[in-house]
Amino acid sequence: MSAKHSEDISKLSSNEIKSKIQREGIWPQYTQRIKSLERTEKEFWNLFAQETDSARKRAILEDLVNLQPIIANCYDAAQKLLLPNKMEN
Repeated sequence: MSAKHSEDISKLSSNEIKSKIQREGIWPQYTQRIKSLERTEKEFWNLFAQETDSARKRAILEDLVNLQPIIANCYDAAQKLLLPNKMEN
């Protein structure tokens, strides 16, 4: 791991972490990941609508349920980065 990425960020403020992420180009990758998860969710719903077998429909719904916390966590993390003053004491 390079020194650039091994830096301890635990003492940085939210704004400093956000700036670091933007400066190092991680933010575009992060937003792409969210978009990818949303496309996956949309595709699951399309598969669900096309499926006629109830067991397969149930499996697709389980996949959708399992995807929801991942998407929510991504949005929560993004909100903490974008609105740091509301999250800091």
